[in-house]
Amino acid sequence: MENEKEIENFENNLTSAAVGFLQESAKWSKFMAIIGFIGIGLMVLVSLFMAIGLGATNLPELPFSMSVFSIIYVLFAAIYFFPVYYLYQYATKTSAALHSKNKQLLADGLENLKSHHKFLGIFTLIIISLYGFIFVFAILGGILSTLS
Repeated sequence: MENEKEIENFENNLTSAAVGFLQESAKWSKFMAIIGFIGIGLMVLVSLFMAIGLGATNLPELPFSMSVFSIIYVLFAAIYFFPVYYLYQYATKTSAALHSKNKQLLADGLENLKSHHKFLGIFTLIIISLYGFIFVFAILGGILSTLS
C-alpha cells in the first residue's frame, strides 16, 4: 500500500530540481536539434554540389558517378533527420509542458526522447553488425586469396 502511495506521489509532483534539469535539458536539446537541422541542410547542399558541380568536371575515373555519391548523401541526410526531429520534438514539448504544467505534453515530450534514443540504439546496432560482416568477409577474402 505504501509503495502505491509513493508511485502516486511521484506521478503527481516533480521536484524543483527535476523541473530545472528538464528545462536545461530541453534548451540544450533544442540547440543540438537546430545544429542537426543545419547539418542536414548542408548535407543536401553538398549532395547537390556533388551531383551538379563535380559531375561536370573531368575527375579521374571513379567506379561510380558523382550522382551515386550525391544520392548516398541524401540518404544519410534522410536517416539523420529522424533522430534530430525526435530531439527537437522532445525539446519543444518538454519546454511547453513545463511552462504550462501540462502532464500530457510532458509525457509526449519524454516519448519523443525515448524514440530518439531508441532510433540511435537500433542504428548503432545495425552499424556494429555491418562492421562485423565486413570484418568476417575481409578475413574470408584474405584466406581465399592465399589459397589461389
